[in-house]
Amino acid sequence: MNSWRTCLLLAALAACSTLSAATRLRLNELAAASAVIAGTQSTENDRPLIGILSQPGSPAPKGSSYIAASYVKFVESAGARVVPIKYDAPREEIEARVGKVNGLLLPGGSAPITPGHLFYDTVSFLVNLTIAANDAGEYFPLHGTCLGLEALAIVIASGSRVLEHYNSDDFPSALLLTPDAKGSRFFDGMPPGVVASLQASPIAMENHQQGLSAAAVDKHPKLKDFFKVTSLATDRDGGVYVSSMEARDYPITATQWHPEKNAFEFAAHLHIPHSPAAVEVTHAVAMFFVGEARKNGRAPANQAELDDLMIYNWPPTFTGRHSW
Repeated sequence: MNSWRTCLLLAALAACSTLSAATRLRLNELAAASAVIAGTQSTENDRPLIGILSQPGSPAPKGSSYIAASYVKFVESAGARVVPIKYDAPREEIEARVGKVNGLLLPGGSAPITPGHLFYDTVSFLVNLTIAANDAGEYFPLHGTCLGLEALAIVIASGSRVLEHYNSDDFPSALLLTPDAKGSRFFDGMPPGVVASLQASPIAMENHQQGLSAAAVDKHPKLKDFFKVTSLATDRDGGVYVSSMEARDYPITATQWHPEKNAFEFAAHLHIPHSPAAVEVTHAVAMFFVGEARKNGRAPANQAELDDLMIYNWPPTFTGRHSW
């Protein structure tokens, strides 16, 4: 070994020896603290499962359904795992799966949300299961994105036609928080800097042709009693619609905008925001929702049951060349 390398090695060893002596007490304290943490039983569920509803339509083949990978990545990025809820599965199977997960996600898409259609009826079934669980004293969250918000509005309005047309295809927007955003479970559950960014810049990815107006909420007693509108946005024609809302008495939240797209979708024909601030939105919403799910204690009976539930039983399919 060259003499200069030997000198460097000896100097490094001496430094390590000196550092070790100077910090031995602190290292012992940290080790003791780690042992205490390891032996402490957490009051929150640190292995949450999120049920995501599948839906019919493109890019799934006819007779099949799909869950966009961005939603899976979205919840996984916050430390949760995904259990698919097939919209056309028998009710007993759906209820059994819901009984093993810690929260539900109703994704965006283009599935029919007309009462009487199987997809809508399944959404209604899931919403009613969520309400019943919370009424029974269990904390069980649900979040709806885009189509999920729209379907929630129709379900709570008992099937009434409450949606209107909006010109918001591929139109990122800033959010206008309402007075009801004060004390909002959703917005208070995110870092203040992220909430400020959502108000200051068009980083909420809107991509819809219909939506819910604040006037429609005010006019419909069931909607007004159930939801509070926490933010508004405008389409490219100046039309104002509800962009975020949450239940007054239940851990049910909804956004017309797509938090998952900012970090996990890169379709070349869409103007999805991908700035650092936009990606922080994805993470903040995911952490909020999964944090809600951590408050629920449901779990599969054993590892074999868990393995059967997981989305990993279905291999992902790349559809980018075909439709996205």
